[in-house]
Amino acid sequence: MIQGDRHFYCRKCEIYTRWNEETQLQKCYLKQSQVEKLLLMFLDNKTPKEAFNILQYSFVNDPISLNTVKNYFLRFCNLVYDYYDEVLSSILLCGEVEIDETHLFREKKSSAPHRRYKYSSVWLFGAKQRKSSNFFLIPLKNRKEENLIPIIRKHIKLGTTIYTDSFSVYVNNHQKISKLEKYGFSHYFINHKLEFVSQVAIDIHTNSIESLWNDVKCDLKKSRNTSKYMFTIARYYFRKTLKKEDQIRLLMKKIFA
Repeated sequence: MIQGDRHFYCRKCEIYTRWNEETQLQKCYLKQSQVEKLLLMFLDNKTPKEAFNILQYSFVNDPISLNTVKNYFLRFCNLVYDYYDEVLSSILLCGEVEIDETHLFREKKSSAPHRRYKYSSVWLFGAKQRKSSNFFLIPLKNRKEENLIPIIRKHIKLGTTIYTDSFSVYVNNHQKISKLEKYGFSHYFINHKLEFVSQVAIDIHTNSIESLWNDVKCDLKKSRNTSKYMFTIARYYFRKTLKKEDQIRLLMKKIFA
């Protein structure tokens, strides 16, 4: 310890090296203990404002400016997003999988040019593997067949049992037959205009993915930063699929890589 900060001493070279030397935090002026506090609050899903308020308490007594907290949270978000991007490139669900889409933002039409809505329409496609924590979420501009089918074929294993609603991309509603079976999947669907759990077989429903939508939208509402919604999605995935100790280990590994 030198002046309240951590250094590593090499007996062979007889030199001290600061804890963040040649890492992503090389220009960091905070102490390691301060960075650790920010990281733990980030993993507890605190907002920068919440973390800032906690640090102001007398028993914590670690005053860090709000802008500094925001900058470090943004850095952590970038690391988490990189992780999610890596996972998404190779994820493959199997067994029993529920799929669905939801609207994140709807484009607000206005005749007044100076009051144009800031965000264009964004759809979120998701798939949740039953009896598992495995899932994925992908934003889309629209939910046309040419966008959805390639994602399903890439990220869901052939022979998997898929559960959906009666959306026309998945189901021929005139003939009441599946459009996904021709791609090598077992497919069961339900008409949400009539029921949410099939009266014929109670396994036919999409309750898991619907619950997932509720959680994700709660996180989006809490973040209050809809322009960076992919950070919220990546952070949600990170928290839900990894144990806390694995989250810390993986982020520290990326920081000190």
